[in-house]
Amino acid sequence: MTDIATEADVRRLVDAFYTKVQADALLNPIFADVAKVDWSHHLPKMYAFWNGLILGQPGYAGRPFPAHAVLPVDLTHFERWLELFHATVDELFTGEGALRAKNAAASIAHTFAMRMGLIDPTAGRML
Repeated sequence: MTDIATEADVRRLVDAFYTKVQADALLNPIFADVAKVDWSHHLPKMYAFWNGLILGQPGYAGRPFPAHAVLPVDLTHFERWLELFHATVDELFTGEGALRAKNAAASIAHTFAMRMGLIDPTAGRML
């Protein structure tokens, strides 16, 4: 197994992860029925987003939280998203880039859940 070191690696991760999301009974309805995600438009944004977080490459310009803040999700959605993301990384990669990806995903999930009022910031709970 190799590390996440190139844009092609990031694309492989993102594609594999969102394939799992689309097949997931809990997450897919949020993406398909509520957010009505257009994957041809969404995936290039995700490639740029994760290239920035994992490889430090510029390219993503946006504010991801507002689009997520309005979704009817609870803590189980964030836990499942993170579980699928970590499992996808572990299936495909190992190394520092893989660890950066998993840490970034955990931070994003925790921050979004906290900002949405799903985690009490004083409780010391992490996802």
